[in-house]
This record gives sequence, structure tokens and C-alpha cells, in this order.
Amino acid sequence: MKKQYLFGYLFVRTAKGLALLVMLIGIGFCLLQYSQAKAAASAVSYQPSPYLQRALGKLKDDFSAAAQIVSSFNADNQLTTPKVQVPLFPAAIDSNANFARIDDALAKVDQERQQLKQSIVSRFETSVKSIEEKLRTYAAGLESLPSATPDAVTRRVSTETPSASPTQQQESLFSSKLSMDEVNKRSANLTRRKEFLKVLGTKAENADNRARLSEAVDQLDVLSKLLPEKFETSPAEGPESASTPSNEPRPDQSRKVFLSERIAAQLEQLRGEVGQIFLTSWTLDDTFEQAADLNSGERDKCRVSTLAQKGIWLSAVSRITTGLLAAVLGSFLILVCADLVRTLLDTANHTYVVADAVNAIRGKPSSQSESPQG
Repeated sequence: MKKQYLFGYLFVRTAKGLALLVMLIGIGFCLLQYSQAKAAASAVSYQPSPYLQRALGKLKDDFSAAAQIVSSFNADNQLTTPKVQVPLFPAAIDSNANFARIDDALAKVDQERQQLKQSIVSRFETSVKSIEEKLRTYAAGLESLPSATPDAVTRRVSTETPSASPTQQQESLFSSKLSMDEVNKRSANLTRRKEFLKVLGTKAENADNRARLSEAVDQLDVLSKLLPEKFETSPAEGPESASTPSNEPRPDQSRKVFLSERIAAQLEQLRGEVGQIFLTSWTLDDTFEQAADLNSGERDKCRVSTLAQKGIWLSAVSRITTGLLAAVLGSFLILVCADLVRTLLDTANHTYVVADAVNAIRGKPSSQSESPQG
């Protein structure tokens, strides 16, 4: 009887082994997919940049040096120094979280370096701006009054560059990229601004204004010590450096510009020029810009790498999930089919037994005796 269903019985007996084999194949497929995904993710993973690490280290050193120079300068000249902290950057920069920390640190460095810059010109700014505001207020009160005769303050003033040059400090705030011509230009411009303030001080009628203008000149003398050592100008540069340009705003044809307004505009321009002289081209500025640019580029690379890794792992997870489901379903179907085959075989066996019993009752030969014998 069993020989007639040889493969059926063989399938039933080996069903569990086949189901286990399918599961092992599914697990092997998943492990293969995991290994491939891991290798692909490693290939596209972000590699920390040594250039960024060096740039951040140099920024940290230059910020500390600039803070010390400004602190010493402010202490010697009774100026208030803002409280700043040396920036701290992650030791390892290999994730988006690290770059977020660097962005915060760079934003803080930018804010604090502006505070350091503003601290060295704060007294000069206060002195000049207060006079500027008084002149504008006075001009506003003259709108309805008759026109005033222009004062001689606005004419050009011819001076000579002082022979004493500022003392060069062992450490400088300014970048080494600042050329000789630029240093001479800034020094000559500073001299013209001081002479303008001196002449304006001699024409001031208010004692408080004279005192503030004198204080502003003194502050420019103090600030001049921050500039790198001034080089001697060539003969071609001498006359240009010695003359003070008017730089006066052109009067509006629709209204009269009062003398106080012109002087206020000159003072405003003077403040901008002083800021341009002393607050630009710092070593810290160059280092900060370099670190910020490198950080921006490396941050974008890290984001692209992270997105690529996520795509690789999402694809791998989908294939692993599909493989596991297929293995489980295949094993389940094998076991179910084995049960069905077993049921059919058992039914067939019972059918033969019942048939033999019925034939025996009827006196007919059994199904086994009816089988062909020759």
C-alpha cells in the first residue's frame, strides 16, 4: 500500500526538514543583504576632514590671542572688555549633531569677535556720536530760521603727517595679508581724521563739545598703536596723504543743508572710516572666514553621506523583510501541504480498509487478492 504513495510519504517525512531548510535559506539571504548594506554604507560614510580640524584649532588659538590683546589694550586705556569664552569644538566631527554644535560655536565666536571690536572703539564712538546727535538736533531747530553763513570749519585743512610712528606690538590684531600700501593708506587716513577733529575742536564754542572732540582725538592716538608698524610713504604718496579731503555730502537742491548737518554727516562718515581702519582685516577675521567656509562644505558632505546611508539601509531593510516573510511563508506552506498530503494518505488507507471489510462481509475477495498476479 505504501509503495503506491512513495513520494507522498517521502514528502510527509521530510516536510519539517524542508521547512527548516527554507528558513535557513531565508536567514542566509538576510545576512547577505545586511553584509552588503553594511559595506555600501561604509563606502559612502562621511570621513572627518583634517583640514577642518586644523582650521578650528587655529580659530581657537587666534580668538584667544585676539581676546588677550584687546583685554590688555582696554585695561591700559580704561575701556570695558566684554566677557568672552574661548570656543570649544567637538574632538571628533563625524555626524550632523557635531556640525550643529560647531555652527552654534561659530555663531557665538562671530558675536563675541564683534563685541571685542566694538569695545576698542566704544569711547571714540560715544564721543563723536554724541556731538553728531547734538548737531543734527540743532539743525532740526534751524529749519524755520534764516540761512546761516557757512563756517570755515568745512574748508580743507592742510597738515603734515607726524614724524612719530606708532609703537608696533609684538602681537598684532591685523592679518599678515595686510599689505604695506594698505597700512600706509590707513595710517594716512587716520592722520587726516585726527587733524579734522582737531580743527573742529578749535571751532567748537561749547566747552563740552571741545572736551569730547579732544577725547576723540586722544582715542585715535591710542587706537593708532594697534596698527602694524607704518612704513614710510613714497614721495608720490606724500601730498595725497597730507591733505584732508572734504568728503562732504552734496546739498539737496530741494532744501538748504545747514552747516551743522554737513558737519554731522562728516562725523558720521568719519566714524565709518575709523571702523574701516581698525575693525577690518584682523587675523581673527581671516581665520573665522576660513573655518566657516570649510565647516559649510564639510557639513553639506556629511548631510549627503547621511542621506545616502539612510537610503542604503532602508533598501536593505525592505529586502531583508521581504526575504524573511518569504522564508516564513514558504516554510508554513510546506508544513501545511505536508499535513494535507498526510490527510489524503490516511484517507486513502482508511478507504482500502473499509473496502476490504465490506468485501469480506459480502463474501467477495479483498482488494489485495484482486490485485493482478500474472
